[in-house]
Amino acid sequence: MKLILLPILAATALVVSCSEWTDPRNVDFLPRMTTYDPAALADLRAFKASEHPLLMMHVEGTPSAPNRQNQHPMAMPDSVDFLLMSRVDGLHASLVAEVAEVRAAKGTRTLNLVSYDAIRSNWEALRAEAVEAGRADEYSETKFADYCRTETRKQLEYCVTYGLDGVVASYLGGYDAEPAAPFVLAVDAWANEHADKLLFLRGYPSYVARIEGQTLVSRCNYLIILAEDARASVSISRMVREQLTEGVPTDRVILETSVPALADGGGDPLSDAAVRTAAEWVMDPRTSSTVRCDKRGLCISNAPDDYFNKPTYRRIREALAILNPAADESNSEN
Repeated sequence: MKLILLPILAATALVVSCSEWTDPRNVDFLPRMTTYDPAALADLRAFKASEHPLLMMHVEGTPSAPNRQNQHPMAMPDSVDFLLMSRVDGLHASLVAEVAEVRAAKGTRTLNLVSYDAIRSNWEALRAEAVEAGRADEYSETKFADYCRTETRKQLEYCVTYGLDGVVASYLGGYDAEPAAPFVLAVDAWANEHADKLLFLRGYPSYVARIEGQTLVSRCNYLIILAEDARASVSISRMVREQLTEGVPTDRVILETSVPALADGGGDPLSDAAVRTAAEWVMDPRTSSTVRCDKRGLCISNAPDDYFNKPTYRRIREALAILNPAADESNSEN
């Protein structure tokens, strides 16, 4: 009898297992995020509200449910001050809820990144399709201004729709920024209507400052200046100094760099040095006198890639240790 029952029991177990394998429900196999002590969270929020060197991270939104830990705002290192979120069109409801949660729990604020260059790239793609279809006149250069203005306004409104804390206006274009005037002026108009929202400018402020009638450069809370290709303090200083021309405020500079991704040779010493050198530049008092600016913090452009470096967010945690030596990230191995 036992010889008969055992195969039957084994077959029953196999059927149950197979049904679990084919269960269509989403199953999260990732480790659960840390549960935080209320007192520790209160201390963290107090730290965020104090004067300290800031750390910002670029992240991507998604219209589908997050399926990776590096997509969760609550999984980011605790001491990060701002998340700059791109691709927020149709942001998934769980992410919207988590943006509110990370603000309430950790004091981490999330901003909507609106990129002129992305808008221009989309326009060029639409124009290429129209040319191929024999409709080139529909996308003549004279019509770009209206398209740019409309698209910018639409993307800015996502900040309100999803309860974000502000916007990051990004301009990475060339010396002649005049084609970006509709973008910049639309951001200015939106900021006038939403004085309670934060406003950052990313890219090349000296070029944006030449646009007639703009107030974006002088009114923004922070200027994020790119130095991703720099490997030494001297070259970082040169890049920043080139952007601090007449009309550009010098009391709100954030330096942006990138972390080495595993796919790009994450263990390469030169790549590793870029983040460390950028953080050291921010904290070095000598660079304040040579560049003549107030360095307010550091921004990491491809932050989610650092999740896969071991330990998790290794380079970002190293940068945090340089920026805020007293901040304890040991409880944040998310």
